[in-house]
Amino acid sequence: MKKQFLHLLGVSVLVVTAGCYNYRPPQLPTEEDTYSNRKHDARVVLPPEITLLTLQKAQEIALTNNPDFESRYFAVRAAWSRYNQSIGAYFPTISVSNNFSQNFDRPTDISNLTSVNSTDKVANSMGLTASWTVFNGLQRTMNLLKAKHEALGEEAVRDDSRRTLLLSVAEAYNSILLAIENNRIAKTDKDFQLAQLKDTKYKYEAGASPLSDVLNFQVKVNDATNKEISSEYDYNASRYALAELMGIPESTLSDDMKYSPVDAISDEPLLDINIYLDNALSNRPDLRYYRELLQAAKYQVYSKWGAFSPTVSVYTGAGYTTNATYTDYRNGNTGASRSYYNNRNYNWGVNAEWVLFNGGQRFFALREAQAMLAKAEYNVATSWIQVVREVRAAYDSYIQNVKKAKLFQETQGLVTKQRDLVEEEYKAGNKELTRLNEAQRDLVEAETNLVIALVNVMNAKAQLEAATNSNRMGVDQADGEK
Repeated sequence: MKKQFLHLLGVSVLVVTAGCYNYRPPQLPTEEDTYSNRKHDARVVLPPEITLLTLQKAQEIALTNNPDFESRYFAVRAAWSRYNQSIGAYFPTISVSNNFSQNFDRPTDISNLTSVNSTDKVANSMGLTASWTVFNGLQRTMNLLKAKHEALGEEAVRDDSRRTLLLSVAEAYNSILLAIENNRIAKTDKDFQLAQLKDTKYKYEAGASPLSDVLNFQVKVNDATNKEISSEYDYNASRYALAELMGIPESTLSDDMKYSPVDAISDEPLLDINIYLDNALSNRPDLRYYRELLQAAKYQVYSKWGAFSPTVSVYTGAGYTTNATYTDYRNGNTGASRSYYNNRNYNWGVNAEWVLFNGGQRFFALREAQAMLAKAEYNVATSWIQVVREVRAAYDSYIQNVKKAKLFQETQGLVTKQRDLVEEEYKAGNKELTRLNEAQRDLVEAETNLVIALVNVMNAKAQLEAATNSNRMGVDQADGEK
């Protein structure tokens, strides 16, 4: 009994240990359903000493705390666990069993019988069995290779999530910069209109300007204020989006947070388009994912072919049985007897089975696998074409927006000088109010077009990095986790 207890204890410890899975839970418990009464996590996503948030820092934090990206890590671990399950098919299956039973026979209502016995029987049996599949048409090997490429595919999915996350963070960050610049332009326009309104009021009070001019500048002040309000909303919405990508539970950033300025026009020439295409086709994880699925589909076909072959396995076993019987003689017989015996048994054998016909199940399972293989090939082709298109689009977008930025920068200088000249002539009474409105409108438009082009250059650069998977941030960390 002591040995049995120790055996059961060992099995229990093994089961409990295998059931434990340690990981860092997300900052927000899944059962939370209120914001105001939520439990605060001690972990700090954005350290309080950071007052200037750069794009690189935002991307680093996103790779560390974004819950969707974090979940991809566990999908990879699950896939490799399925691979390890496939390895287990090569090993024998060993089982141990124990059975204890007790049987009581108590005859009652006896009539016309000369002898009726009462018996107590106790039996305890223990056994150890082992079986091992020697050959099954290489199905184990094919399933193992299939599981391997599926796990590699999950790694590619995680790498692609990193790629798209970095791009999303860059675009959200650049949207903040655009909103800041638009707000600056609106405030500058508002200050200009307020200055004109102030001067025009003085002239109106002196009888030198009509009331319509005063109303004109008041309307322009309101228009600029409207743009200022809109840019503030865009700024907040972009901050919320960036905070979400960074995995900040509050989904917002501090109002005092500073950001890097908009980049100047880049003079760095691009390489030949074919270099970017080659780099993308070699490094894009989403394309690699479909290629891994293609390999997995090939091994799935091979596995289905293996089902047509015979299966050979060997087995062995050993058992130990104890039986004890107590008999009480009644109705003319006196006394009692006890019997006891132990029985040991051993066995081994070879089992071979070959399914000749099962209603065509194997045939149609093979056809299904072959169709899925063809589908996987087309998926690779579709992804290949998509990668090429994205690289070409990002490449042309970068070139176009650099050209536009240079053009708008030149235009801004011209319209600024033009607006200043028109303003002087208007104050001197040589230009009409409508011409001043047009000159100021052209200046605001030129400044807006310039910052949009500069931000578009930054976005195009991020899109080109994403299209070629050339931003390797976080790759070393991901490799270390495997």
